[in-house]
Amino acid sequence: MLFSIFCDSKTKECSISSFVARYRIMWLLLIAVVCIAADQGSKIWAQQTLAEKWEATEFKEMDGRMEPVQVTRYMPIQEISVIPNVFKLVYRENPAAAFSITSSLPDWFRRPFLLIVSTLATLFFMIWYYRLKEEDALLMTSFCLIIAGAIGNLIDRASMGYVIDFLELYAGVLGYPNLHWPTFNIADSCIVVGAIGIVIRTLRPKKQPVVQA
Repeated sequence: MLFSIFCDSKTKECSISSFVARYRIMWLLLIAVVCIAADQGSKIWAQQTLAEKWEATEFKEMDGRMEPVQVTRYMPIQEISVIPNVFKLVYRENPAAAFSITSSLPDWFRRPFLLIVSTLATLFFMIWYYRLKEEDALLMTSFCLIIAGAIGNLIDRASMGYVIDFLELYAGVLGYPNLHWPTFNIADSCIVVGAIGIVIRTLRPKKQPVVQA
């Protein structure tokens, strides 16, 4: 039974790629559950540990008039240095897309726009993943990571209107303490790792096994 799970019936090739291709939905669910749980759990930790909740009054337009509205905000209260001058944990809220793209757009347009784009992108990759014909564990796992990362950030946008970032790499060890990579999270890391996997497979296609006559 175990032999048949890992072997392709046509080529008789036994590999993890055959298993992933045959149970692609299970593989996607497994990676998505693990990555999304890690992403959401770490964001909750960051918000509770690195920030402090406070209530504020903001004025929003309602029926043509500016009305006071009570809102909950989180302000950074501490930073944790993991690797001095290289890696630290710091709370950030990003209402825009990656690298602060779309930050100049008004909130009433930016939030639904990013929700729609994120949802369509996630569906696009899910359909692409499901229709992949190659039995390639690297390629399929890369798609799973991208989908999981996209869903993780989509949950933030839908529930809060912004994405929580808390991982920060900077070049202090090289003498540039103010030079840093844009703050990111585990969902972003999944997307980047998945994209790297796709690039690797694009540059180095998997050799197709020879079918025995």
